[in-house]
Amino acid sequence: MADPNDSNADAATAATGTDKTTPPAAQDADTQTQVNQALAKQQEQFNARFKEATGHSDLKAFTEAQLKQQGKLQELADTNKAEAQTYKTKFEQSAISNALLASSVDAISPVIVKDLLSGRAVVGDDGTVTIDGKPVADAVKQLLAENPFLAKAQGGTGSGAPQNAGDGNQITRAEFEKLGHPERAKFIQAGGKII
Repeated sequence: MADPNDSNADAATAATGTDKTTPPAAQDADTQTQVNQALAKQQEQFNARFKEATGHSDLKAFTEAQLKQQGKLQELADTNKAEAQTYKTKFEQSAISNALLASSVDAISPVIVKDLLSGRAVVGDDGTVTIDGKPVADAVKQLLAENPFLAKAQGGTGSGAPQNAGDGNQITRAEFEKLGHPERAKFIQAGGKII
């Protein structure tokens, strides 16, 4: 064994960095402590550089901030998507209304025709409006044919009684007076009427 007062033993300990009198388990514990201290110092340096670069004290805080930011971005994207859907719906409703009202000129009330058909109308990607796969004008014509009470009356105005049918059995008083007596008699015998 080495003499504790031996100066050569102190020189050997200083040269090797180990104390020959220290048991090996204690040396391992001392080495582990030094490693732990070096790792802690390295972690502190990393955290300082990380904070300088990112503004966050450690990786966990940085990750949490990124997740919060992504959540806000996702929320913003969801809001924009909902807003776009709202405008798309408004555009489709406007396109359907315009197409139906433009095609309902023969209806008594174009608004009623629009209300009846708008639920079955679809706007395609190109902006064209169809009803049950048919063009709007065809669907409106079919609705008015199936429900004639919705259509405007066709023909002239009046009581609905036919005017001079022109079949030759009717003439005006002025025309009758221009006829000679034999022609007047013949006209009356044939069942002619004076209007």
